[in-house]
Amino acid sequence: MDLQMSIGVLDERVVDRTMAPHVPALADCFERAGDARRYLSGRIVLRFVVEASGSVSDIHVIRNELGNYPVERCLIDAGRRIVFPPPEGNRGTDFEYSLRFRSTGEIRVLDWKPDNVAIRVASTGDFSTCGALGPQRVEAIAYVEPAGTIGSVGFVSQGPINPVAASCAEEQMYKLRVTDGRPNVVLRTVFPLLLAAQRTNKADLSRRPNKHSRSH
Repeated sequence: MDLQMSIGVLDERVVDRTMAPHVPALADCFERAGDARRYLSGRIVLRFVVEASGSVSDIHVIRNELGNYPVERCLIDAGRRIVFPPPEGNRGTDFEYSLRFRSTGEIRVLDWKPDNVAIRVASTGDFSTCGALGPQRVEAIAYVEPAGTIGSVGFVSQGPINPVAASCAEEQMYKLRVTDGRPNVVLRTVFPLLLAAQRTNKADLSRRPNKHSRSH
C-alpha cells in the first residue's frame, strides 16, 4: 500500500485496519473478468478521495496493469462503500491503494505496439458517439486474443472516468477484429483513447511504477 496524504491526515495503520475486512470483497472483483482470467494479470492502483466525515466521495483508477473494465467498476463500487475514521484536521484527504491480481496462466501474454489497435478504434465511426471519457487523459488497455478479437478492455486516468462513456467505448472495442492475432498468444497493448478518437495513431505510453501492493 502506498499512501499520499493531502490536507487531512489518515494514519497508515488506520487505513490498514479499515481496509482489512474489505480486501476479500475487492479481491472477489476479479471474478468479473470471466474467461479473461486465463491471461489477465497485474496491478491496479486506486486513489481514494475521503471526505472530512470519513466517507469515500470518489475513487480513481490511476494505474492499471490489468485491463478489465468490469473488474475496475467492481473495485470502485466496493471501495465507495468503505467508511474511514474522520481524517485528522477535520479535512478531506486522499491516498493510493494497490492490489495485484494473478491470472491462471493458461495463455501467454506478449506486449504489442499500440498503433494497430489505435488505428482500428479511430476508424470506428460509432466510437465518437460515446462522448468524452473524462476531463484528463484516458488510456485503454486492450488484449487481443488468438482469434484476432479483443477479449478484455480496461481504462486508466489520473482523474474521474465517465462510466457511461467508458461502457460505450468498451462495447465498441469488443466489436473490433484485429487481424494480427497470434495462435496460442494474447497480445496486450496500451494507447491513449483521446488520440484514438481524434483519428491519429500516435501514442505516449508513459507509466509510473508503484512501490507497494497487495497480491491476490
